[in-house]
Amino acid sequence: MKTGRNAPCPCGSGRKYKHCCMGRKSTPMGYKLLLAGLLVVMAAALVMLVHSVRDYEPGASGQVWSEDHQHWHDAP
Repeated sequence: MKTGRNAPCPCGSGRKYKHCCMGRKSTPMGYKLLLAGLLVVMAAALVMLVHSVRDYEPGASGQVWSEDHQHWHDAP
């Protein structure tokens, strides 16, 4: 059965259907799945980045600490 314009909205908001959900279009399920997949990929990339930064040792990659400049330089 179709909801009338002046009937209470079936979403449970207590408002009339015409002032609540009548003009809204539902989001397709494929879009929601795509968005969820994108969030999972971004979270995985962030975890990998955090692990690579945490395990970084400047001296192990051919760099030396400069006491004069207080930062890392490439080893000669």
